[in-house]
Amino acid sequence: MAKAKKGSSDVIHLLDNLSGGILLLDNIGEIIYINKTAAFFLGIDPISSRGLDFNTLKINGLIYNLVEEFKRDFLPSCTELQIEIDQNLFWIEVKIHSQEEALILYLRNITKRKEVEEKYKASYESIRNLNSHSQKIREDERSLLSREIHDQLGQRLTGMKMEVEYILKKSNHLDDFAKEKLQVILKQIERTVGTIRNISRNLRPGILDDFGILAALEWQADEFTKSAGIPVFFKYKGEERSMENQKATAVFRIFQECMTNIMRHSKSTHVNVEVVFDSESIMITIIDDGAGFDQEILKNTKSLGILGMRERTESFGGNFNIQSAPGKGTTTILTIPY
Repeated sequence: MAKAKKGSSDVIHLLDNLSGGILLLDNIGEIIYINKTAAFFLGIDPISSRGLDFNTLKINGLIYNLVEEFKRDFLPSCTELQIEIDQNLFWIEVKIHSQEEALILYLRNITKRKEVEEKYKASYESIRNLNSHSQKIREDERSLLSREIHDQLGQRLTGMKMEVEYILKKSNHLDDFAKEKLQVILKQIERTVGTIRNISRNLRPGILDDFGILAALEWQADEFTKSAGIPVFFKYKGEERSMENQKATAVFRIFQECMTNIMRHSKSTHVNVEVVFDSESIMITIIDDGAGFDQEILKNTKSLGILGMRERTESFGGNFNIQSAPGKGTTTILTIPY
């Protein structure tokens, strides 16, 4: 008997000195045992509370509700919550389960872990904000460069073209060799003007600013068909709504990259694009009938393009989802709120 009492005493001493809190309730809700840590988190006296009805204790309402839910459903539960003790904030993890007609609460201090998580979360948000700011700067630079190329180089080349045309029209004394050379120069100027227009459109399509996101997406789909030789069946539903410049640019760039990926990797014979405007968001669904891929590839850190598109979407509160399988094509769904 003495050994049994000593063994029980050793167990209680061990439980009292655990870093985690333990509370045992019998089948009628009375406290069988509570260690010092649990008493600290619950704000009750560890000695005088033994034998008391748990329902009569003034404890954190969330913990009380968890116990009541467990008594009702008898399903093991685990939750994290923040409590205040003597003007200090603590995060604790609360686990509840039953064993041999006893209800067991285990309370663990996870404040340090939460602080580390918050630091990582803050760092992640800082990186995301920096990335968003960098994207905006890059788009502003592209827009400026596009205008400079179009307005400066384009206008000057157009002026040179007009001068050459004027010389050819007014100079009756030019020999055939000079006329031929001027015709060659004229064609080179025309090709250069066309190249400049393409570069300017690729840097920042004016149609996005002038006619909105729907027209820009249709234009990009047409450009894709011209360059890749893959037909795009484009349709839309709902009434187009205006979007702020940054969001519209993000939607266009993500769509542009999706189409580029299809051209490079999918081996598709056609692509279906559907744009849906609802009351809160724009949703774009892109379906190709190409080779598809194993989605495990998306876990590879080398999939930076897809990661970038997802990050860019989420920075605007949207959702980016890819569904694919080998030989089954790929479906990409982009949703961004207005």
